Amino acid sequence: MASSEGSEYSTPEAEVCAVKASYPGRCRVVKDVGDYSHVITVQPAEMDATIKFQIPAGYPQVKPVVAVRSESLVPETLQELTESVQARAAAQTGEAMLQDLIDFVSDQLAAAGLKPNRVRNVSGDTDLCDSNNKKKNKRRKQKTGGKKKEDEGGDEKLPPMKTASDVVNRIIWDEALEKDDFIVGYFDRFRGLMERSFSAFSWEDLASVDYDVLAVPKHRIQYFKYKDVKVWDKPRRLDNVFGSAKGTKTIDVVIRELEEQKDISSATKHEEKPERSDASLSDDSHEDDDSDDDDGITVTIGSTAGIGVSQPKPTEKPEGASLKHQGEEGEGAAGGYNPYWRDKLRPNYFICVRLTDDSVRERICTVQDHLMEQDPALAECCIPGASLHVTLCTLGLDTAEQLQMCVATLSKVKAELKAALPTSPLHLHGSSHFFNRVVYAKVHHKTDFLAFCDLLKTLLREAGVQIRDGYEFVPHASIMKVTRPVARERGSKNIDPSIYAPFVDTEFGYQEIDAIHLCSMDKERRSDGFYLTPLELNFTS
Repeated sequence: MASSEGSEYSTPEAEVCAVKASYPGRCRVVKDVGDYSHVITVQPAEMDATIKFQIPAGYPQVKPVVAVRSESLVPETLQELTESVQARAAAQTGEAMLQDLIDFVSDQLAAAGLKPNRVRNVSGDTDLCDSNNKKKNKRRKQKTGGKKKEDEGGDEKLPPMKTASDVVNRIIWDEALEKDDFIVGYFDRFRGLMERSFSAFSWEDLASVDYDVLAVPKHRIQYFKYKDVKVWDKPRRLDNVFGSAKGTKTIDVVIRELEEQKDISSATKHEEKPERSDASLSDDSHEDDDSDDDDGITVTIGSTAGIGVSQPKPTEKPEGASLKHQGEEGEGAAGGYNPYWRDKLRPNYFICVRLTDDSVRERICTVQDHLMEQDPALAECCIPGASLHVTLCTLGLDTAEQLQMCVATLSKVKAELKAALPTSPLHLHGSSHFFNRVVYAKVHHKTDFLAFCDLLKTLLREAGVQIRDGYEFVPHASIMKVTRPVARERGSKNIDPSIYAPFVDTEFGYQEIDAIHLCSMDKERRSDGFYLTPLELNFTS
């Protein structure tokens, strides 16, 4: 049955607001998605799981579509749980039920072994309701566990992996190693992950080097390469210099193997190549030609930026493609998705305020240093200092013409935007997170900032520019975001809340709004480390 609070909601909108208020920072609401009035994603009790509700227009007379996701549970268990919650929703048709369904799923997740802030892999034969079997299995394991550890050497710990300082000293003092053969991959506070030759650095104590000398703290070193081959990688626990990590080898073995490969490659080149007929030459002669089918359209716009932005051709729409029954992730009621609309509705440009205040950037980088020290695998997830920004809106500019139209529109309305410019700077104070996957600095602002953002979007919409804001506007400056490759390596998308808890009340500083930037979401960056910027509106000139 629905909770006693359910009958107090006068409208579905009031119920949605109540759910969102109950899960601050762990609830996302998107309105008017296809046939659904709301799409709600909730993370219960900060578990490694999310509950997604697709609320139809006829709710609560029409039950919502509910899906449960978790990387810690196998598909069979998730399917069983989804069917259970769908049946519970059907039994409560006509009543407010969202909070009751969230509580029900939370209880079942806890019964399956999930705990707040922890990730646990559960076997495929997990029974959500059979807690007695779990207790029996636990007692059985306790009885036999000690003997297994003795037989298998389970108590034996691997030696700690050699540090970056150890590798540096080895390269410096080992006469058999050429310093110029090594490359250092390190995390720059403003430009992100960088590579430089080992010989380019000064390896003296940081306190003794001049400001114009290239030096780097050892904890910022992420990997070492020997002739383009990684031989030491901190996040992946790879040590092919000393062989201190499990399954690794020493640098001598690496060098010998590379030399052997070089000899084999050299011998292969001297082998006589088979002759080909004129016909085969004719047939294959076009293989090395560049094809226009995949060429992008290069557009150079605006003297302000002076940057060429490569625009991919828009994907052709397949026959029968439809947006009907699509959620915010392109999912249909049946659980599938249409790749065409998934890509078509994804933003590829954004407008932002760049964080240029040195003190703000320095304090954010200090937080990143702490996060990297606590979890080195997150180093690749830090937003470089030169790329820090506050997003105002996201756009869909799929063709060169759409990009040109957006640039022309922004240039045309510059005076109107300048007149509406907020009079107070943005205040960055405190930190929070989105689903424990994005850590960000909170942005405090006056009402004129929201009015400025609304005016910006209105002017763009009137000109025909597509606004593709998929989420409710929460002004923030991202500090760290877990990427998919890192999530796969770590086995979890979540960041342990305890490592950023010390910064929930940190003062970062103030940022004046004296310019806005139209930026591309491509991975390529400008020479100063910021996003490719087809246009910058500077309101001070």
